[in-house]
Amino acid sequence: MFKERIYLDKADPNILHDEITVIDHALTRPWTVDKRYRRNPEPKPEWPEYVCGDDNLHVRVGKENYFVSADGFLMPTRKDQPPPDARYFKPTQK
Repeated sequence: MFKERIYLDKADPNILHDEITVIDHALTRPWTVDKRYRRNPEPKPEWPEYVCGDDNLHVRVGKENYFVSADGFLMPTRKDQPPPDARYFKPTQK
């Protein structure tokens, strides 16, 4: 079971607290962590974007999006989607 409490710090309203408590019989006692987030006071802050490509199973071939199955084959992402154009693939050497 998880309990979460999100609140602003009374002493500094630019700090947001996120207290997360895990209650599980596998643990000797409840485990709590307090994640703190600081507000950026700039009127127009810059929000960096992070992209994690790990385990990304979506592939774009030409103008179509496909999904890579567990066995490594391309699968359609929508009903009646055409197969990928073969000129995007190099023939294998035997």
